[in-house]
Amino acid sequence: MNRKELKQASKDQLKGNWVWAVLLSFVAWLITYLVSDLMYFINNHNDRVYNYFKFSQGQLTAAQVTDPGTFSSILNFVSAIVAIMIAWGLAYTILTFRDTGNKVNVFSGIFSAFTGNKFTSSFLTSLLTMIFTFLWSLLFFIPGIVKAYAYSMTPYIMKDMYDAGHKMTATEAITESRKLMNGHKTDLFVLDLSFIGWCLLGFITLGIGFLWITPYINQTKANFYRKLAGDKFKQAPAKTEE
Repeated sequence: MNRKELKQASKDQLKGNWVWAVLLSFVAWLITYLVSDLMYFINNHNDRVYNYFKFSQGQLTAAQVTDPGTFSSILNFVSAIVAIMIAWGLAYTILTFRDTGNKVNVFSGIFSAFTGNKFTSSFLTSLLTMIFTFLWSLLFFIPGIVKAYAYSMTPYIMKDMYDAGHKMTATEAITESRKLMNGHKTDLFVLDLSFIGWCLLGFITLGIGFLWITPYINQTKANFYRKLAGDKFKQAPAKTEE
């Protein structure tokens, strides 16, 4: 994996398309944040920012701000599911853009994992991915990270399999991602590390820089996948003779 080539390809693909890419990432982040904040409001009867402000003023305790109760955990779980589904919608959309140059409607792209016949398999697979990663994390922090990288290509594989008309089981794309990333988890980890400087710039600019950094990272991840997988999962499944 040549990181320089992957990044240059991403810059070339985004040239002239930055407005769409930035809007796609920003709206996805905004919806994810609003859903999370709504779950927080339902549980705490106040906005998250308001409660953290009260906490900084010493008017609320840490327990009152976080409220680790059962109901809170359920709401956090719902919020996490929505966030990962939106992230998968982004992965589907960005991979389509990478392969075809087609810029779909921002909202259609963000919710593409929720629509049509994709919903059930996308939902179950994303849910299992999250659960498997969490369970590995219970062993120790490092195994959780390793498995997160092992499963990281799952949404891209799902997208290719959909396009090929392949009917998937809930764990098939996860298994294929694990196989595909065998021997390549370090490649992706080092690629992520190469964006540290950009992320620091994003924090220095109080988050404004991430409007451009996030699409750049997402585009590079899509290029990483296509470089690694090629058209392997875009092939129509072989028909068995009856």
